[in-house]
Amino acid sequence: MLLSQRECSAMALAIFSARSRAEVTNILDRHDLSDDDLLTGFPDLVNVVQELPDESLPDA
Repeated sequence: MLLSQRECSAMALAIFSARSRAEVTNILDRHDLSDDDLLTGFPDLVNVVQELPDESLPDA
């Protein structure tokens, strides 16, 4: 896993803005990262992801 500071920032912002774990999975896929990469490289983001629902809620 080798990301530039810009890529790390963009990914972190996208994860903080995600509404579900499914969205986080798509974000990780776009950056060619696995769940293990997230655990080892971004432990503070793991807590954010754990609080998300599995799927997005429908828009009101």
